[in-house]
Amino acid sequence: MNNGGEIRAKTELIQTARALHLSGFLPATDGNLSVRKSERRILITASHIEKGNLNEADIVELALDNPDPGRASSEWRMHRAVYLAREEIECILHVHSPYLTAFAAAHRVPRVNLLAEAAMTCGEIVFIPFRIPGTAELAETLIRTSRTASVYLLANHGVVAVGKDVMETRHRLERAEFLAQTEWLCSFLGGGVPIDSETPDIFKV
Repeated sequence: MNNGGEIRAKTELIQTARALHLSGFLPATDGNLSVRKSERRILITASHIEKGNLNEADIVELALDNPDPGRASSEWRMHRAVYLAREEIECILHVHSPYLTAFAAAHRVPRVNLLAEAAMTCGEIVFIPFRIPGTAELAETLIRTSRTASVYLLANHGVVAVGKDVMETRHRLERAEFLAQTEWLCSFLGGGVPIDSETPDIFKV
């Protein structure tokens, strides 16, 4: 990533952070966002920053093999673990969106086969047992649980979405959140009815 690419990446992270904050996904100073700059370096939001007011100075560079995170988010270990284990991942969004976080607190996973859009775009959603936020144990548990998931629900904590770029990751996260909200609303109507398993092509789009 050259200097122009880095500026564009930071701008996209800032726009995404502000949009997610306005959607209620990033209350107070919660959450952290990152993109891959190169094979061994990432750009990640700094610690204790309100994402609704994020600016370029709040996005710091972190070497994946550097034990000193500097100003990087306290959850840098989780980001590092994903980037090192999954070469295809270029963006990570960790948020505390209300409905997915509610599922995480209830130790449940929304069913992607409840909505066509979720089935086509969300990918695999997995549950991660509770580990203290920011610790190596959480990072290790996340990767050990799944190296293929698109959305991770962190027990009693929040959500991690991953993807090949910022837009894909954000859309995946927003659709997963809408899925969780829809399943919750369906619970007041006797429960949602999943897509017929005899219609498998929708899961391959």
